[in-house]
Amino acid sequence: MEKQPSMDDQFLRITNQIILDNLDNENFSVEDLAQKAGLSRSMLHRKLIKLTGKSASDLITLKRLIKAKELLENDVATSSEIAYKVGFSDPSYFNKVFKKYYKVSPGDMRKKGAPDLEDLLKRPQPRILGLYKSKSLLIKAVTTIAFIIIIGGVIYFLIKSKIPVEKSLAVLPLDNLTGLPENTFIIDGMQDALIGELGQIKSIRVISRTSTLRYRDSDMLLPDIAKELGVNTIVEGSVQCLGDSLCLIIQLIDVFPKERHLLANEYIDNMHNALRIQKTAVKDIAHNINIRLSEDQEQLFTEARQVDPETYKDYLRGLYQLNLGTPESYYLGIDYMQKAIKRDPGEPLAHAGLALGYAQLGHGYLEAPDAFLTAEAAANKALKLDPTLDEAHIAIGMLNTYNFWDWPKAQKAYENALAQNPNNEIAHAHFAWYHVLFDNKEKSLYHAKMATVLDPLSPAYLSWLAWLYVYFEEFEQAEIAARNSLELMENLPYGNTVMGWVYLHKKEYQKAIETHKKLPLNYPFFKMVLAYTYVQAGDMDKAIALRNEVEEQAKQSWVNPFERGLLAGMAGDLDKAFKMLEEAVEHHYYPTNHINIMIPGMKFLDGDPRYDELFQKMNLPYKRELLVSKSSE
Repeated sequence: MEKQPSMDDQFLRITNQIILDNLDNENFSVEDLAQKAGLSRSMLHRKLIKLTGKSASDLITLKRLIKAKELLENDVATSSEIAYKVGFSDPSYFNKVFKKYYKVSPGDMRKKGAPDLEDLLKRPQPRILGLYKSKSLLIKAVTTIAFIIIIGGVIYFLIKSKIPVEKSLAVLPLDNLTGLPENTFIIDGMQDALIGELGQIKSIRVISRTSTLRYRDSDMLLPDIAKELGVNTIVEGSVQCLGDSLCLIIQLIDVFPKERHLLANEYIDNMHNALRIQKTAVKDIAHNINIRLSEDQEQLFTEARQVDPETYKDYLRGLYQLNLGTPESYYLGIDYMQKAIKRDPGEPLAHAGLALGYAQLGHGYLEAPDAFLTAEAAANKALKLDPTLDEAHIAIGMLNTYNFWDWPKAQKAYENALAQNPNNEIAHAHFAWYHVLFDNKEKSLYHAKMATVLDPLSPAYLSWLAWLYVYFEEFEQAEIAARNSLELMENLPYGNTVMGWVYLHKKEYQKAIETHKKLPLNYPFFKMVLAYTYVQAGDMDKAIALRNEVEEQAKQSWVNPFERGLLAGMAGDLDKAFKMLEEAVEHHYYPTNHINIMIPGMKFLDGDPRYDELFQKMNLPYKRELLVSKSSE
């Protein structure tokens, strides 16, 4: 039976043929080769380096030189004419490159001949040891080989110890092969959807989209990417769209202990069946990494409803904007979600996206009770249409954690979200901040760490983890997490906030002040952080000056009473402090429910019965004895 060529052999055959077909085209570039091969430039680079040890540019050049040598040997034309025939626009440059590779000029080649460059295109082969002429040489060789084997074994063991043994994968950013840059939202939406679908499989760890974005158009080799992300399997792919048709190309590569292609498939269907394409691809991925799906999961990835193409595109546009994470993009994303709902009121994804968009706004940028009620209604509508949507459960969890303060409802929502998608890093991150409200150190740190495992290159989640470490008085871990967050994003506000607190713990007051001066002090919250640092350093005048700045700002525009209250407390004005804080509690202003976490170690309100009353009104425990004993140690 004739042996079938491997996928790698087929890839090289197709790539070489594309080059040969365009050999006389002087404008034929690496980008052209990548497009014709159906790959991105970075993906093409990685595959060729792995299979041939050469870049695409080098491969094109070598193919041209081989053809030029053949034409020169047959004396079919002059050197200049041959240069043009093999894609060189400058004969003098052709002569230079030819001589560099063949060690003779094109003119002299006819007389002296030249070595065969085809050998350069072959895959590297292991060297075969020759026979030794003497016994001493043989002994020396055996000793050397044994030493190499031992050292190699040690190195392999050390490397293997860092390679994850669990089933884990990352879906790299998909390539836009539609020829239209404005289709980026579809491509990013498809990647997000694949990650979300894969995340529902409990027996596999899936890296979040945020951490994969840095590899868009990257020339990094897959093993290096896999090591950075802590995974053993990579999904690469591309999207082609023509009108209402959709074509998804997927490649699945097992990276360790050596690269091995597990799947290369093309999924083509009408845009109506976009969800079916995603689910089919996910099921194929699961089967090819030997994941045994339950009957329910098999059914989940088999059944897929149809979508209205224009509604789905509006949803993807909205999702793309929400993922950008800025106040402006949140509002734009919400607008697209509302547009999708108006087009099709029965689309659950749009309702879930709308709810999550409002919930994320409420977590940092928005104080509008009507908007929160709209978000809750959208989340409930989404779950009525599709109870499996983890995004809707997360929205309910966030709304009840930060805005409505319904603790049982918040807990249930996070648990539902993680039951549907245990790989949802957003659910883990916010569930950590739910558990810290009840001083549950174990669960709070577990979920905060899981968020960083699933989104390892997120500076935000690392800084949140560092913040929680400070609250639980694990300052060494806090410093490590904060420094790691700042390595990912220089001058990250929350990273610098935590680093300043670490310096305060070390009583390095000047370093703490210098670090907190890097914060965006146009925001009252960060002025409050710096003011507390001045208080701890014994410079009350500067702390009061910052409080006065915030009070002047409050005369011109709304300032959160929570921040004004804490600043008043730092200045010793406790009556004003509790008046402001009671207003913040009454209106559920974020982040009032995390009052004892926002400034870890804060003690100036301790001992006042009004502080206990704040926690009672929020239906939260306040263990004064525990806090006092900690501060006195």
